[in-house]
Amino acid sequence: MMRVMKMRGILRVLVFALLVTVSFVPMVRDADLAKPHVAANESRGSPPVDISKTIADYDEFSVGNFAGTEFSNLNLSLKLNEVSSTVEGNLTVDFYNDDPVPFSQIPFHLYPSGMLYESRQGNITVLNVTTTSEPIQEMPYSVLWEQQLMWVNLTDSLLPGERTEFHIEFITTLPDGLDRANVHGENGNQSRIYTVSSSYPIPCVYDRFDGWNTDPYVGFGDPFYIDMAFYEFYLNAPNDMIVAATGELIESDSDGESTTYHFDPILPVREVTFAASRYYQMESANVNGVNVSSFYLPDSQPEWEDDVLEWASLTLTLLNETYGVYPYSTLNVVEQHGFYGGMEYPCQVYMTRGVLERVRAETLFPEYLELVVVHEVAHQWWSQLVGDDCIDWGFLDEGLTCWSHNYYGEVYYSDWEYFQYYRYLDTVRTHHEEFEIGSVINQSNYERPDLVGYIDYTKAPLILEKLRVEIGHEKFVESLSHFFRQNYFEIATLPNLQEAFEFVCGEDMDWFFLPWFDNPFLPDYSFVGVVYNLTDGTLTISVEDLNEGSNPYSYSQQVLVRVDNNFDGVLLEETVWINGTTTFTRLVSTRPSEVCLDYEDYVLVDLISYDVDSLSTQNIQIVGTPSLTNLWGFLPIEILPAIAVTGIVLVLVFYVFINRRSGNATW
Repeated sequence: MMRVMKMRGILRVLVFALLVTVSFVPMVRDADLAKPHVAANESRGSPPVDISKTIADYDEFSVGNFAGTEFSNLNLSLKLNEVSSTVEGNLTVDFYNDDPVPFSQIPFHLYPSGMLYESRQGNITVLNVTTTSEPIQEMPYSVLWEQQLMWVNLTDSLLPGERTEFHIEFITTLPDGLDRANVHGENGNQSRIYTVSSSYPIPCVYDRFDGWNTDPYVGFGDPFYIDMAFYEFYLNAPNDMIVAATGELIESDSDGESTTYHFDPILPVREVTFAASRYYQMESANVNGVNVSSFYLPDSQPEWEDDVLEWASLTLTLLNETYGVYPYSTLNVVEQHGFYGGMEYPCQVYMTRGVLERVRAETLFPEYLELVVVHEVAHQWWSQLVGDDCIDWGFLDEGLTCWSHNYYGEVYYSDWEYFQYYRYLDTVRTHHEEFEIGSVINQSNYERPDLVGYIDYTKAPLILEKLRVEIGHEKFVESLSHFFRQNYFEIATLPNLQEAFEFVCGEDMDWFFLPWFDNPFLPDYSFVGVVYNLTDGTLTISVEDLNEGSNPYSYSQQVLVRVDNNFDGVLLEETVWINGTTTFTRLVSTRPSEVCLDYEDYVLVDLISYDVDSLSTQNIQIVGTPSLTNLWGFLPIEILPAIAVTGIVLVLVFYVFINRRSGNATW
């Protein structure tokens, strides 16, 4: 019995010793873990959001009602001559001046002469320009071959809100290269295709930024900037040709040798295109009232059959629900020959034979076929229904389209990065280190021709995804839908996109759009100082952006801050807004051993390599006087376990010593 009592005494002493030891460890204190977002432009105030614009046009246009709305009208007749690889053309232009200035001349693009070729250069030869009213008179015009332009001199000044009509007769020679218009392939292996795109005189666009936009065809990015117009499109082709073209086939008539097709998009489009081949195979499906069709060569059947049609249909369904209505009755996905992956036109997109060949050769990943289809169909929303200047604002439509094809991956494959063979996030973070140059998104392609591929197709969609992370999915998608509806059948710019987000979010969005679209460099964070105060248990962290002086605007983004202790583990884990150079203070439970900025979840910073995903410091300054509750914070962390054990042993020794002195020690 005495032995049991002595054992209980020892246990009580052990418990007492543990309690004494633990008493030196400070209790966890409540910390203010919520830091409000401070906008980068907060000192200037936030101007009210203009909500005066309506989406009445969208409501009418999306159901095909254009009553009372003025557009130009173009009546285009083409005749394909396969022997000479030419197209004879007649274009009647009913031009409507919807700009606030009068015109005495109207410029037209003559794009084919700027396209790639091997031995036969593309060209548009203008035969004449005449009035359409009786008596028919010739109109003066001038062709500037180097600029790929034709200027038509009007008989009278065309005032705002007025119309003028004239007729252009021309012959287009199709280049034999692999550009947007071409004749390529052989009859022997059933691969010959005639692709006729941007191959007639196209009216230039007048805007408040540049006046007449007369940019020639360029080899970087997309060169197109075209207004909406009503089209009537007639095509004459050899009888045994299978034709895919913009618009609904209204009627066809054969004379025994050739067939004349009448296509009508019904609604305004930016241009028309067609492809013809004797060997096309076709399949179609009706998707919510839209006749979706795919046209492909016999050799492509194993990869194209069923799949391409399904991918296009899924994209159409998703983006209709996400952004707004695709209003046309037809949508074609057509195989062609080209050096690029695919190309978009109204109601018809192209996917090049080269994609399939590279997938088969395993130089492209298998999902690239689907990626191209989804991407080009998504262009129906961004660049077609909502247009832009692809030279000066090309990052806008390509950025939105790339974000859209990645969103398709998220919806159907549960991964926004599903189509990214190289992660956008890794590529953008290391771009500056790898190439030693800045990369401003909001610039004309002329300012950065060597960066078009990177900025338009990688950085711009990543910045859009960054915006979604910051404001949340619902607001992001609602903002894109609002942008789409506000600029339906119009031309849009980056400020228009920002206005849409400001309307939905109810705040000035300069804090995001100015730095992320106009700065050349990403943030490069560094710890200015980390100070732990023993007296009150506060940890003060100062972070600076080393690139702040090289950028016109300060960044604001949320970064996960983690504070660790080698003995206790994670002391603090909190998301904090870093607004340029930022200092913040938090309470922690004991002396920290490391402070880390965690770069997961789309935190964008300059990094040296792909595998670096955090910034850490162990150089923590200790100040203040330790109190009883934070004494452990004063002592080196590495010896805390030894101190605790030593304390217990000393208490036991002291207990045994006292009991032996009194003659009561029993083991």
